Amino acid sequence: MGGNKDIVRVLEQVQQGPVEAYGPKSDMALGGPRVISTPRHYAYLKIAEGCNNHCYYCAIPYIRGRLRSRPLEDCLAEARWLAGEGVKELVVVAQDITAYGDDWGENSICRLMEELNKVEGLVWIRFLYAYPERVTDEFIATMARCEKIVPYLDLPIQHCNDQVLKAMNRKSDRATIESAVRRLRQGIPGITLRTTLIAGFPGETEEQFAEMCEFIKEQQFDRLGCFAYSAEENTVAGRMENQWDEETKRRRADIVMQTQSHIMAAKQAAKVGQVLTVLSDGLDEESGLYLCRTAADAPEIDGCVCVQSDTPLYPGEFYQVKIEDSDDYDLFGVLA
Repeated sequence: MGGNKDIVRVLEQVQQGPVEAYGPKSDMALGGPRVISTPRHYAYLKIAEGCNNHCYYCAIPYIRGRLRSRPLEDCLAEARWLAGEGVKELVVVAQDITAYGDDWGENSICRLMEELNKVEGLVWIRFLYAYPERVTDEFIATMARCEKIVPYLDLPIQHCNDQVLKAMNRKSDRATIESAVRRLRQGIPGITLRTTLIAGFPGETEEQFAEMCEFIKEQQFDRLGCFAYSAEENTVAGRMENQWDEETKRRRADIVMQTQSHIMAAKQAAKVGQVLTVLSDGLDEESGLYLCRTAADAPEIDGCVCVQSDTPLYPGEFYQVKIEDSDDYDLFGVLA
């Protein structure tokens, strides 16, 4: 790196279009020896490093470089090894999983889905961070066809107002987002959709923020997180005018989460009385309850199914649980 002048030069180029981004981690090896740092029954599989999207609020291209997809056979070999080590749930991640293979000139996410679905020992396969403009009909059909892929998808949309999305340098608009949500729900009935939003982006007006709040009510996402905008060092957005004060950004983020809490509470309450398949993560010593998850709950992100049981529920094992109560984020039940 050549200091601040280099950074400014790259940022100016980004505003004109995609560049050959670089950063301190852009030369890191994609594969290599693997250590399982999670509980033994679930693990993450990173299928790519870096990103070509150049969202103006994000520093990833300057830290991790451009998109570099791992070879498909390398991903499969690691998935097989993880399954052999006792992993039941594989969480597939990348900055943008739907761009997998684009750097080779051939998008390969659907092929990867199909091949991972054949890996013996895996029971659940979960995909995180799919960009709505890349959610094709083929992608949806592949998800629906592969029985090990859980009906769950994280779509980080960030906003819904077209002007704000353009200011963020996002590639989708409101119509594209709504189309992706509609087609996912039609093609995969019962799918759980998670998203993330940014409140208080530079220049976001009160009217644009109100539009986002109404959009949340209309779309009824199953899971949703909202962050108050924070200026990342060396990003285009960090140099924009019309930056909001911290109080305004926090207030807007709080309003979004309050709005979503009512939606979540209703969705959780609708599950009371149902019998659900859960994966046990183990006993919570403090409460004496077993912490489990359904296919609708990603590890370390979403809520739990808290189970009262005199019979031990072993980590990594699946059980049938009858839901007896709920709150905004968690479910409570007993063995069915």
